[in-house]
Amino acid sequence: MRALSAIFVLIFCSASLFAQGRIVIHERPEILRDGHVYLKSVEAAIELRQGVGNITLEQSFYNTSPAQLEGEYIFAIPDEAQVHDFHLYINGKKIQGEVLDSKEASEIYESIVRKYRDPALLEFAGHGLFKARIFPIAPKSERKIELSYAQVIKSESGTYRFTLPIRQSGQGSIEHYHMTIDLEAETPLADIYSPSHKIEVSREGERRAKISFEANHLEGDRDFVLYYSLSDNEINSTLLTFRPRTDRDGYFMLLTTPRYEVRPVKTVAKDIIFVVDVSGSMGGEKIEQAREALRYCINTLKPEDRFEIISFSSTVENFRNGLGRAGKDNIENARYFIDNLSASGGTNIDSALQRALGLKDKDDGRPTSIIFLTDGLPTEGEKDVKGILQNVKNKKKEFVRVFSFGVGYDVNTFLLDKLSHDSHGTANYVRPGEDIEREVSGFFAKISSPVLTNPKIDFGGLRVYDVYPQQLPDIFQGQRVSVMGRYRSPASGEIRLAGEQGGKKREFEYQVTLDRRETENEFIAKLWANRKVSHLLMQIRFEGENQELVESIKNLGEEYGIITPYTSYLVREQERELAIIRNEARGDRPDAMALRIQSMQRARELLAEEDDEGAGSKVMYEALTTQAMPAAASSGRNAVMASRAMKKRAASETEVNMLLTVKRIADRTFNLRSGIWVESSLEGDRKPDEKIAFLSKVYFELSKKDAQIRRILALGERVVFEWQGKVYQIME
Repeated sequence: MRALSAIFVLIFCSASLFAQGRIVIHERPEILRDGHVYLKSVEAAIELRQGVGNITLEQSFYNTSPAQLEGEYIFAIPDEAQVHDFHLYINGKKIQGEVLDSKEASEIYESIVRKYRDPALLEFAGHGLFKARIFPIAPKSERKIELSYAQVIKSESGTYRFTLPIRQSGQGSIEHYHMTIDLEAETPLADIYSPSHKIEVSREGERRAKISFEANHLEGDRDFVLYYSLSDNEINSTLLTFRPRTDRDGYFMLLTTPRYEVRPVKTVAKDIIFVVDVSGSMGGEKIEQAREALRYCINTLKPEDRFEIISFSSTVENFRNGLGRAGKDNIENARYFIDNLSASGGTNIDSALQRALGLKDKDDGRPTSIIFLTDGLPTEGEKDVKGILQNVKNKKKEFVRVFSFGVGYDVNTFLLDKLSHDSHGTANYVRPGEDIEREVSGFFAKISSPVLTNPKIDFGGLRVYDVYPQQLPDIFQGQRVSVMGRYRSPASGEIRLAGEQGGKKREFEYQVTLDRRETENEFIAKLWANRKVSHLLMQIRFEGENQELVESIKNLGEEYGIITPYTSYLVREQERELAIIRNEARGDRPDAMALRIQSMQRARELLAEEDDEGAGSKVMYEALTTQAMPAAASSGRNAVMASRAMKKRAASETEVNMLLTVKRIADRTFNLRSGIWVESSLEGDRKPDEKIAFLSKVYFELSKKDAQIRRILALGERVVFEWQGKVYQIME
């Protein structure tokens, strides 16, 4: 019974409930059976107006135990925030809480860390605190809490940064999380971006936007972060930096976004060539969905646009034998052509591509795109993949972009990826069971309004390097282009974005600053590393493997915790650590950190049941560890999933951690080894200079030295790290 009680207290104070505030039980009931209290759901309603935020959090806690409990709700107050109201519903009655300054709060944080042997709260020492008594927490029932506070939104150089605490004192998971943000500015809004969570943005004019985020089984290991900037140009740019240590190079992220327009504006006239596979394997539902996609695409064309449709099987057929204006008659005739498409015959990919490339001989300033859709391998005409690519290269036209869609698993991913990569387009894959019409029409809507083609960035005298992507994609209305790289030294300067718009040269200038020290934007480092790894893997895939590239990928994977074909052992190491954690959880006093990781792992397993391409799912692990295949053999499920995974990682603007046993703190990597968090640079024979007992007086004195030390100590009870040339070992 005593062991069960200890487990309950630790689970109660270490699971997902403190991901959005925490409840502390000061007196444990004499008789307490299995069960715990957890944060079941969060409803967040936020208003951001003229640089000030009003936040309302409705949190539902559930007591699974058979005992009635009394507790204290605590909430670490964000910087520059002032709690102005607190609602605790007990039979409809509202109870006011207490606000404490950072000194009083730190004492409470430390007392909780001592009592529950959970160092997670140490990270928030130095913050203020809101607390309120909660009684009763009835057995087998839900308790709803509503917290409201106001906050000044940090701003620098026209970019605002809003943070909503989710992590707080624990890193478990939340069953359901829903957030809505009503954003309003005095001047037109430019970019709206979250590096932490996948948000939906609905513009309501130049100055207003509705932002929403909803998730089941939300991992509680990161706070919600939102950036938004104000518009002062036709194409706006925002620069974010990360440089926690002045003795190391920094990271930067450049976000480029066209100005949002309330009314439709005159966009650049374009040429679109649709190349559609109608071979026998496209029969049934696939051909009907392809028809629906084509109907959508031609219906969205503007009168000044030109288009052509090419269908292919064993033979190739044109709609009108040339590019024609998207006038009323041509659109009506095209609909008739589409309605009569039928599936039969083989797959002559080479002839279809040659026909499409032959429609236009020179660059006339009109952006030209080929939308190429196929569900099979070449079976007619030129069948060799490299032969087809060589034929395309012989007819190469720099002004033509190829956007490929592979349907199902019987496509050659080397062909489609290389075809699109060489033309600065993209390759997309529609898995069996997915809707072709939805995927194609959704993509076409994004590229239907080009704003700047052939864009290039000149960083002037700024000392930047390892910039990705190396070739910028065309910029379309409503889409953001993100560029990531490293910089050697802090500086201010001017960067230039140049490109073409309707056949005319355009240039935009931006004043930027590469900061000497910036500690908040930690996500940039991981996103940059993902971009570089994806770039190197693509080189290996198209040009062949060499030792230098392999070593670069392996080193980046180990340093940043990135899964690759050359770091697949990281997955096996995590599986071993999870087995250790499961064993520890069965003991008398399970480690708080271990319980959080176990909770997050369970959340990932539940998500994998809903989305098998989610972070940490078996499908994604297998895809990311798949070795590059020879050109002729690059088909099948593994090839398609590997290509999808690589593209998802390369294009991601949201930080995703595939590994729970690797953490990045202040540009340092920590690996979980047999239950001990060890800084990666110390994983050798180096002995600690000082051993410090967990929760000792010296331990808390060390925590007060620096905020980064507190973040490191918050990892768990056992940590090995270096600080200012000295190696510390935290021991139980």
